[in-house]
Amino acid sequence: MNLPMKRSGYCTCFASMRDSHLIIGWKGYDNQPLFNIYTLAFDMDMSESSGYQDFMWAIKINRLSLELVGLWPKTDEIAKRRLGSDIRTGFAFIMTAIVSGIPYIHALIRVWGNMALMIDNLRVTIPVITISLALVVMRWKQTVMLSIVQTMAEDWTATKLSTERDVMIKQARIARFLIIFGCIIVGMSVTTLIILPCFGVQIRYSTNYTDRNKLLPLQTYYIYDTDKDLLYVLTFLSQAIGILLSAIIFIAINAFLGFVILHICGQLKNFKQQIINLVSCKDFNKALSSSIVTHLRLIRYADNIENTFTFILFLLVIQFSIMLCLCGFIFLTVISDEKLNSENFSQISYILISVICLLSQTFFYCFGGDLITEQCNAVYRTICDLEWYKLEPRKARNLILLMLVAKEPFRITAGKVLPLKMTTFCSLIKTTAGYISVLLAMRN
Repeated sequence: MNLPMKRSGYCTCFASMRDSHLIIGWKGYDNQPLFNIYTLAFDMDMSESSGYQDFMWAIKINRLSLELVGLWPKTDEIAKRRLGSDIRTGFAFIMTAIVSGIPYIHALIRVWGNMALMIDNLRVTIPVITISLALVVMRWKQTVMLSIVQTMAEDWTATKLSTERDVMIKQARIARFLIIFGCIIVGMSVTTLIILPCFGVQIRYSTNYTDRNKLLPLQTYYIYDTDKDLLYVLTFLSQAIGILLSAIIFIAINAFLGFVILHICGQLKNFKQQIINLVSCKDFNKALSSSIVTHLRLIRYADNIENTFTFILFLLVIQFSIMLCLCGFIFLTVISDEKLNSENFSQISYILISVICLLSQTFFYCFGGDLITEQCNAVYRTICDLEWYKLEPRKARNLILLMLVAKEPFRITAGKVLPLKMTTFCSLIKTTAGYISVLLAMRN
């Protein structure tokens, strides 16, 4: 059946079993449904399958962190009617964007014109604004997030070879390691921000513009007198809660993005192996149809990732450039102008932890973008290297369309304009180093 299409692609009608579900559908390359997809559910309990248990193990930490701030997508009608996640998201936004964000901005206005104090303020204000916007975007994209989670669940619960399962388990273990590593780094930052000020060790500059007699962990300005004991304790507690929630949101969003990137890399590896076995299959047309269905699902999955995270990644790239520049400037200023003491040492420690966190985050995203591109190119090379000459001419021609579509790799971009790859990472570092030298020259 020939259907007019605006660009190179394919459409397919398929029917497949995924555990207890019979899925029948007709989809186009551009993810526009030509006909509706109907799903017939049977009585089998999917939670009893080993694939579902593997999925729950793989997603456990990500789900817990997202549920803490109400960002885990609601999967059924009963959950959608509950307000628990809405309350948690609202509380997290109020504490980060309003209770914490407004005093930061107020303090920034008061120290405007003093470069050292402005930079000291911006290194906290910018991440808080970025995290608040990321929270709003993730809450807004709940429907797309649900589609991503459902796709991953289907991949885990589908019948697969032991080698395919091993690939998925390996990718999940890498994702778990990264989230644990991120928790350690962010936990060190939170400890430095909250615990050290309790013992009188400050990690920031003190100033008469914003500070009173009793110093708070972060540079803020309040319209009331924070020197009063009760108000000081409540204000200190509000800053601590805001810092903790910001850390949880940061970990939850970044860990989930890392998990979905590693998942699609694993699926591309399995898809490449499926292509390798294509020519040797007894029923070539059936095997080719299955490969096309798999490729369509990967395309839709990659599009959903791009749709959900492109704006967040754009914010993170901007934050990385500005924060690395500011932290580098403060670090060079502290070690060149002042003698090292306990206060300066705490400042340097916090700056180093922040830089490690920023570099690790951006490096993993850019490396993940390169990894996805490499896996896509490997799939394309595998299709090109198939022994198509052993097939009948009509069957061999059917591979051309699959080859044309697979030629264009999936890309993860920041704002749909900046592809995340290692060359981008190196360019950002070079540009940031140039701006640090400019700031030092302006200060001198």
